[in-house]
Amino acid sequence: MWYISFHGGSGGVNNILVYHDSGKPHSHPDLLPTGGSNPVLQELRSFFITGDLLYVVNAYKDYSQILLYEEEGNSGYQFQEIYASKDTVNSILHPYDLTFDTQGMCYISSQDTNVITGLQGANDPLEVAPYLQQQYPPPNEFFAGTIVASSIGALPNTPTPAPPNVPVPQGLGVSFTNNEDEKVSHSVRGVLFDNGYLYVADEPSNSVKVYDSKTGKRYGQIMGDNLVNPVQLLLYEKVLYIGSSGNDSVVNYDLSQGHPTEIVTPQTFIDGEVKHVSGMAFGPDRYFYAAERKAQKIKKFPPDGKGKGEDFIKDLPDNPEFIRYVPKSKD
Repeated sequence: MWYISFHGGSGGVNNILVYHDSGKPHSHPDLLPTGGSNPVLQELRSFFITGDLLYVVNAYKDYSQILLYEEEGNSGYQFQEIYASKDTVNSILHPYDLTFDTQGMCYISSQDTNVITGLQGANDPLEVAPYLQQQYPPPNEFFAGTIVASSIGALPNTPTPAPPNVPVPQGLGVSFTNNEDEKVSHSVRGVLFDNGYLYVADEPSNSVKVYDSKTGKRYGQIMGDNLVNPVQLLLYEKVLYIGSSGNDSVVNYDLSQGHPTEIVTPQTFIDGEVKHVSGMAFGPDRYFYAAERKAQKIKKFPPDGKGKGEDFIKDLPDNPEFIRYVPKSKD
């Protein structure tokens, strides 16, 4: 089955929809329960499945939640708890993506605070990254659980007191619609864990930065002329795939070479053939699938990324955000 989250909001799809392996909509497409005591869903983004547990980013800024569901037999996913939110962890504001390490620690990217937050359990942030504590000792104070900090700490609508500025390249870049008193236009997006390191899509800096997940120190970054405004990240068979939204492409870097300890250039995987790329996944046929936000469709490419690809699912009901192939049925 294919799971797809959408832009949502007023008039949009505020759920994860289910599609068959063939790309046809499921007869009961809504994956998450609504109404009653279930949380209100708005602007869903990333979701992470581990065993019977499903973690969902409920991104609308007034909610800013990570929701936890559990699969219960044929009854589908049932809501368990708000795993974390802006009300319990002040670094979580307009979250976008999340990942887990092998020890069960959760890492969340938040667009409005422009940080990566670490959690060791529900509403239980990790200590601020040791590297940040060492470089910016008290009276400097970071938002709770900050593992990767923003180059500008005082961003619009974020909590006070503001954390210190952590200049790039250690800190994450940020850009604004007009000036620093207005809306943030580009900030952190995807985050992914592999072999002790966090890979973080720094959209304004046109790079994917590599941080030690324990210390928070930046070791290297992936960047080049073929990588523009990275948004989403996908790891498949030790290859990191990066959605390069600024030039309608996908690039990749083979992590079997080891994590980057300097600036490295990715290879071009798909060149200019995925307009406004968002979600990415490999399917059961080992073909590569990429979502086009504005065209509201999913395209399918050969495993080597060659060619223009073909439409897999067209006429989606809203702009697709994240896509996942889940190798099991939904009754």
